[in-house]
Amino acid sequence: MPTSTKTSPAPATSSPPPAAAVPFDLTVTNGSTVAGRQCFSVFPLPLNKPSQNLQTITALVTDPMEQGDTKTLTWNGGSGALALFAFVKGANLDAAEKTPVALGDTVVVAWADGAFTVSPAAGGPAGAIEATFAAGVPADSQIGLVVGPAPILVPVPVGLSSLTLEPDLSQTVTVVFGTAFQLPEPDEWDRSQAATVTFKQDTATTSPTAVAKIVANLDNKIVQIG
Repeated sequence: MPTSTKTSPAPATSSPPPAAAVPFDLTVTNGSTVAGRQCFSVFPLPLNKPSQNLQTITALVTDPMEQGDTKTLTWNGGSGALALFAFVKGANLDAAEKTPVALGDTVVVAWADGAFTVSPAAGGPAGAIEATFAAGVPADSQIGLVVGPAPILVPVPVGLSSLTLEPDLSQTVTVVFGTAFQLPEPDEWDRSQAATVTFKQDTATTSPTAVAKIVANLDNKIVQIG
């Protein structure tokens, strides 16, 4: 008797799991001889696109620190911690709702009933995020992409053309010491020269934590010590 064979269906393919966020720990010490309380301001690296003159890079700022104080700043970084928001220029950034996004997303930013919506979906450029804008988005709007310690702000283009946002996810930040960064910038401020800080993986932890240690020395120069 002839035998019959049954072909099993091919296994369904699934999307790769989303990338996990990487915890970052930055320990800072005020070793300066300058009197008064000072702050460390930690900036992400600029976006590769658009050009740097279209960006406002904001910072994660410590509380004011006395001489000899040590603090640890923490945040989530890497591709698994990216988030996007939109706001009308001058609005409180802390109050803006942040929407998680991923590299390769296309994000539609829309405005209705006095509020923004941010809708991400797959199908964008590899290694970047494409932001598109629906009709009616206010002309003085900006978008913010949270990259590591702080958002990077970009104005919505005239004509609502799309934007390609390509974050630099190197485990590196820029740090200054002195007057705290704020928006808008104060009329008078006094800060150290910016220093580049590179993180390394903490092998003593069960999770891949990126760690670094810096000190503002007697001359207010930032030195990496770990």
